[in-house]
Parts: sequence; C-alpha cells; structure tokens
Amino acid sequence: MPEKEITIEEIVRQAIKAEEEARSFYEAASKMVSASHVQDTLKELAGEEVKHKQKLEALLQGDVERMISRPKPHQIQDLKLAEYLKPQTLDENASFQDVLIVAMQREKASYDFYTLMASIAASEEPKKLFEFLAQEELGHKNKVETLYDEIVYKEF
Repeated sequence: MPEKEITIEEIVRQAIKAEEEARSFYEAASKMVSASHVQDTLKELAGEEVKHKQKLEALLQGDVERMISRPKPHQIQDLKLAEYLKPQTLDENASFQDVLIVAMQREKASYDFYTLMASIAASEEPKKLFEFLAQEELGHKNKVETLYDEIVYKEF
C-alpha cells in the first residue's frame, strides 16, 4: 500500500499543536517557580508561543504559499548559546538563568526539527513551509539567547 502524503494543512496543524504544548510548558513552569521575575519571563515566553500559534492559524486561513514566501526583513542571527550550555531542569528553585537555558534549548529543538523536515521534504511546497517554520523558531531562539546575553552574561 502506498504511503499517504502528508498535506500542508496537516503540517501546519502539527506545528500549532507544538506551539500549544510549548505554551503549556511555559505556563506550568511559571507556576512552579517562586521568583516573580522568573515567573514573568515564563509568562512572556508563553505569550510568544501564543503569537506563533496565531501566525500558524493565519496560514490555515489564507494563501500558504504567499505567506511563507514573504521575504524576511533581515537575516536572523543564531547566537548558538543553547549549543554550549548545559541542559537544565525547572523546579521551584529555578533561576532566571535556568529558565532562559531551558527556553533556548526548546526553541533550538524546534528549529532543528523543522530544518530536518525541510531537508527531507519530497516537494517544494512542504520544504518552503518547513523552512518558514524553522525561521520562526530561530527568531524565538534568538530572542531568548539575546536576553540571556544581555542579562546573564553581563553578570559575569
């Protein structure tokens, strides 16, 4: 029996589910930690996931090809901090640094997944969609890594 080809809509729906899971993770983590500034950061990250989900939902409502082919205003720089920092777990004693490390590593994992999917996509349309999603995740990763660089590294 031939394999069923996955549709663009199914890809986007799976990406939406991943954004919902990320939002849930950040919201649950914000309730777990005690420091208010760490809670605030986690809530902000959850909000970013909501915005990303809304962007993906907009893809389902419109012309996918038009949306994913829009040029980006600038190239997103990958600071590659997540690649060099030791993975952390979050508990009630998690520091601001721990939160940022977990967040950047989650965004890296999403970026890596979409990049891999783009590299193995069977046709051009899914490949463009995966590349678009990878860039969105890289943007999130950059935002968290920049925050880490500006706040945590300056403390050293």
